[in-house]
Formats: sequence, C-alpha cells, structure tokens
Amino acid sequence: MKPKVIKINDLHINEDNPRDESQEDEAAAMKILFKNEKKLFNLMKSIAEYGFEISERIIVVENGAPNKYLILDGNRRITCIKLLNTPELLPPDLDNRNRVINRIKKIKEDFNYKSIPAVDCVIYDIPAEEFLMKRTIQNKHTGENNGAGRLAWDYKAQNRFMNDDYKIYLVEFLDNILKVERSLSTMERIFSDPDMRTRVGVIIDKKLPEIKLINSDSEKKLYYILQLIKNKKVTVSDVYYKEDRENFYNKYFIENENWRSLLSDSEERQPENKPVVDERPEQPENKPVVDERPEQPENKFVVDERPEQPENKFVVEERPDRPENKSVVEERPEQPEDRTIKVELGNPDAEVPTAKQPDEKTDNQEEQATLHANPESQPNPLDNLKQQKPENISFLFQGIIYYGGHPGIKRALYELHRLRVSTYTLSATYLTRTLLECTLQEYLIKNGLFNEWKKPEKDPSITDLLNYCVSNKSMQNINQNYQRTINVSFGKKDHDELNSITHGKYNLPSPDILWDIERRWRILIKHMIENLNSHI
Repeated sequence: MKPKVIKINDLHINEDNPRDESQEDEAAAMKILFKNEKKLFNLMKSIAEYGFEISERIIVVENGAPNKYLILDGNRRITCIKLLNTPELLPPDLDNRNRVINRIKKIKEDFNYKSIPAVDCVIYDIPAEEFLMKRTIQNKHTGENNGAGRLAWDYKAQNRFMNDDYKIYLVEFLDNILKVERSLSTMERIFSDPDMRTRVGVIIDKKLPEIKLINSDSEKKLYYILQLIKNKKVTVSDVYYKEDRENFYNKYFIENENWRSLLSDSEERQPENKPVVDERPEQPENKPVVDERPEQPENKFVVDERPEQPENKFVVEERPDRPENKSVVEERPEQPEDRTIKVELGNPDAEVPTAKQPDEKTDNQEEQATLHANPESQPNPLDNLKQQKPENISFLFQGIIYYGGHPGIKRALYELHRLRVSTYTLSATYLTRTLLECTLQEYLIKNGLFNEWKKPEKDPSITDLLNYCVSNKSMQNINQNYQRTINVSFGKKDHDELNSITHGKYNLPSPDILWDIERRWRILIKHMIENLNSHI
C-alpha cells in the first residue's frame, strides 16, 4: 500500500462497482450512476465549490497497463471530476444528454470551477494486500461492524458538531417532556410555523436559546404530539406543508380532546413547588373544594382573612380533577406562581344571563362564583355562556365576545382575554395577527364583500386583506369610519409590524405597539364580531 498523486485521465471507472450490477465498459459504469441523478449532481456541486476532499483518498489497484489504475473506492467522485473537466465525456446513449451537459456547464459557471488534473490516491498491491484493502472498504461502506466501522452520529451529536445551540437546546427541551427517538425533524416542522406555535402555546427565542410555554395546556399538547410520534401515528410527512399542519391540529386538538386527559411525566411527579390538591376522603365529590381551616364550617367557602379584602370576596382553590358537570375557573398565564384564583362575586343572589337561577344551595355557590369570575373574557370554545361587558380594559380586545364556530377567531380571543401583554408580548403578537386576519376575512366572506379576490387558490394574509380592502374600498358603503380605520392601519403598516415580529428573527415585540394597534382596530373588530354573531 502506497500513496500516490494520479492523473484523472489515468483513473478508470470500475465496471464491477459493488454499488451496482456489472457493466460492459467505463461509459456504461458512468451512465448507471445517473440513476440517482439528484445525489450525483449534489456531489458534483460540492466538488465544484469546495474542491476534492484530500482526507478521503481514492483506493485503486494497477490496471494492467503501466500507470493506469482501476478505482476500487471513489467511483462517484472521479466520475464527477471527469465530467466537470470535460462534460462531453457523458455517455452518448444517456437520456436527455444535452440537458445534463448544459446543467454540468452551469455548475462549472456558478462555482467558477477550476479543472482538477490529479488527485491523491492509495495503491494496494493485489493479491498480497487484497484482504487489507477489502477490510478498509468494508468499514467505510457497510455500517458500524460492531464498532470497527464508522459509527453514525445521532441528531444530538450532529447538532453539537454543527454548534447549533438552538437545536441542542430543543433536543434537551423535548427530551425533558418525553424522550422520543427521531422526533426532532417533526417538531422542527411544527415549531417553524408561527400559527402552530401560537396554537400549541410556545414562545421561541433562538438567540438565547429559550422556549417558553404559556400555560399548562401547552405542555400537555407537546406531550401528546410526542406520544403520537412515539406511537408512529404522526411523521414529518403529516406536518410537512402548512395545510398538513392545519389538518393535523384540527384532527388531534379540535375534533377530539384526548390530549387533555394525558399527564406528562412532570405532572405525574408533582414537584414540591407546585400546588397539590389535598384529597380528603371526608369531602363529598359534589361539594366545592376549599382550603379547610379549623374554625371554618366544612361546607362553606373560606374567606381569606386579610384586612384589605371585602367580605364579598371568596378564595376558590383551583382543582385539576374537577367534576365534569361544573363550570370551572380558567387558569390564567398571569398567575404562574399562585394558582389560587380570587373571584369577586358582587351580589351572590344576582341573576346570571342565560343561566337558570336555581334555588340557593351550598353546592351551587361554586358555579355562581365561576360565572361571575371573568365577565369580560371570551368564553371557553366549549362553553356557550354569554357574559357581561367589561367596565375597564386589562387585556387586548377585552369585552368583545364571539359566539360563532370559526376556530381561529374563537381561540385567539379566548387566549388574548387571558394573556398579560407585558409578560407574554410575543405570544400576544401572534394572537393579535391571527385575530385580525381571521376576523377580517370571515367578515368579508359572510357579507359578500370578497368577490373581487382574484386568487381563490391562495389563502390571503393580513397584508393581502388590508390591500384588498383599501383597493376596493370594501367598508366605504358600510361605514366611512370603518374604511378610514382600514386606510389608517394600512398606512401605518400594522400588517408589517405584526409580520416582522412573527416571521422576523431579530425584531422584538412591543406592548406599546400592540396596545396602539388594539386601540386603532377595537371599534372595527367589535363591529365585525357582532356582525358575525348575527349570522349564527
């Protein structure tokens, strides 16, 4: 075995290349490599751009004539170099030969390819070194060979080598929820979609890197997705395109709610720093769960004895295992540390709209408290209770209630009404864009104002919708102020502001900008939602 620099023209492509069946001559051996044309061209581009990889020498043996050598390993690389040096060497009977020649010439031009006259090779003496040569080739091409061959890197090793801090962090983040092999490509597809990030409830900062979950449902959704991947019910092909991801989310998170009943490993362990429900056998199942104190009666709500709290305020302890027939207090993102929710009842005997007022009973007080808990919020999509209008604004688009079936509008309002903008600004940005886009499109369609849209195959973005409304003066005949709102929003580029945060890598969201957009759109959104409610 000896190294030697050998001219390209002195290297013969092997007709008996183990990669394929035997061929009649060198031209046929080159031709058969084009059965996987895409990969061959990728290798050709790599050589044209970066040159010959000198760390991988071509393995050859003498080929009968002096200074002529037969290639035992490296046939694809030498074929690429031969054709880059002289494209006309392409076999004459190759299908679409002229097209292939033109493509090779374009690669040479694109990468300013300089002809490679010779390459580093290693010559084995046959038959004396035949076993050693075959062992070398075997370890390169036939797998790990119990550790004697090349060990393939898993995705963690690949990311560490590429020094991709975000992917390393993402792998560890997902493993902490549920360790599933080969889940990275599927989850990357899901996380790459801003709409999917909003629906699942994750906020991603690749620069830090950091992934935040906006509430406990977010972890349940991720756990459920990983379970689907683990059980091979979902692969990357199921979420490859945006339409695929829409169908995936509707199938597993809208049409059924199996994900709600799953507990992740972290929830099953119940860490000490999270509240744990004290299951006491003496408490009947149909009674409100309360924080028992010795001096308080067993069947009553407990007043939190703090000087500043009026008598008509009660503390209801949120309970994961709630009875199915009770209304529940919705967990809010702005209460991450204290999961006990204060509920202001006002007058406990007051009549609640759309809900029957039963006889006063102790086991009905929890339901009464819940109905009064958040009168200005979009109700749970599964809850049809009508709620009162707000007296003041704490959340984006607070007090605007939608009763229709559009999932984008329903969910966006539901989450915006429970999201503290100053803390979860990025998530609020995604949700605001979703709300404006879905509401405006649904309103235009329901009112027959979208007939001038020329691209029915395309789902319009907020940018498209605003441009359409400005060009066609869609709101002019309904209310001039509504048209003015559209014109001002388009002029101030609200769509660009929201898109730059949603799709941009470096722009940071601003609570002030969100509140400015909310104030500009509020009256129009309220009109459109009320209009859509009237179509129900």
